[in-house]
Amino acid sequence: MCFLLPGGNERMIITCEKNKLNSAVQAALRGISGKVTMPILSGLLFTAENGRVAISSTDLEISVRAELDAEISESGSTVVSGRLVGDILKNLPGGDAQIETDEKFLTIKSSGGEYRIREMMPEDFPRIPKWEGESFLKAPGGEFMVAVQQASKASSSDEKRPVLTGMLVEKKTGESSSLKLVATDSYRLASKEIDVVGSVSEWENCIVPVKTMNEVARLIGGIDAEIEIKMQEKQILFRLGELVVASRLIEGQFPNYSLLIPKGEKTRVTAPKEELAAALKRALIFGHKIRVGIYSDHLRVMTETPDKGDSKEDVPVETIGEEMEIGFNGAYLLEGIIGAESENVDIRFDDPQKPALVKTENSEKYNYVLMPVRLGQ
Repeated sequence: MCFLLPGGNERMIITCEKNKLNSAVQAALRGISGKVTMPILSGLLFTAENGRVAISSTDLEISVRAELDAEISESGSTVVSGRLVGDILKNLPGGDAQIETDEKFLTIKSSGGEYRIREMMPEDFPRIPKWEGESFLKAPGGEFMVAVQQASKASSSDEKRPVLTGMLVEKKTGESSSLKLVATDSYRLASKEIDVVGSVSEWENCIVPVKTMNEVARLIGGIDAEIEIKMQEKQILFRLGELVVASRLIEGQFPNYSLLIPKGEKTRVTAPKEELAAALKRALIFGHKIRVGIYSDHLRVMTETPDKGDSKEDVPVETIGEEMEIGFNGAYLLEGIIGAESENVDIRFDDPQKPALVKTENSEKYNYVLMPVRLGQ
């Protein structure tokens, strides 16, 4: 692996437009954890050379590297508090900002003001992986962001089961190349398949921390620029314009999720997504356990909480198959319904004691599997 190797406390002088510098710094700050185990991990590494400035951060699990063009009078590198430099730049007026270092301080100069931040030793900063070569997959940034949001809802936060705190990134071959993102906490499972440009034949299926995937989605921020993805020396790298995010992988065996997806052959319901979601939100006012009655032309969403009260609301639907009643964690069901990307949502059932399947209507790309809960008499 190729790494960025910073030098010692070298004098560095750079000048660039404040807003561009601030954008790069704020992006790099995404790699700093709220729980810092070593002082150096609270810092941003600045490296300036050949007309470019790289700003890097890491929490030893994920690293973020942002680059931008700048006028460099003196090349060099340093590490300073990320919080301080970020807060200073956010509050500076527009125009050019100059950064200058000496043996002890980084000084930010702008519009007559000078702000000094004590430096840390760049040689103490962990080594940051650097994007190598040109072999990668591409996907629309907006689609990737939505896919991460859909799948991550089902992930676990239980560190005792590390595999379930991750997201499986699995290759799918066929008429077109695609990646499937899958997450589960053992009570529910969500998957979304996205088309990619490039060959997935050499892609190695891997488990990526959900924290990493969510950070990448936040950095995309809804723009429709392409995101590039590659595996490199047992890490996964994402590149979005001038940003590179690298992450460790989670070791272990992801559950054989294909065995968990029900056929849903006994009953199939097509429901208006927004109307059903609104009914579930109102039902959740009374409690998280929801009773769903499935009838020929409507769903009945019911809750009953002895110390609060109860609710009942009918939603018109199209039903094919048997009528039944089934219980769910209402918040989990709502998340699955919201994840569907169509005006109507397709819900399939086999039995009140077996998982249900939520899908985008007329599409196989989004699947949300939800375990039922036991209903009281």
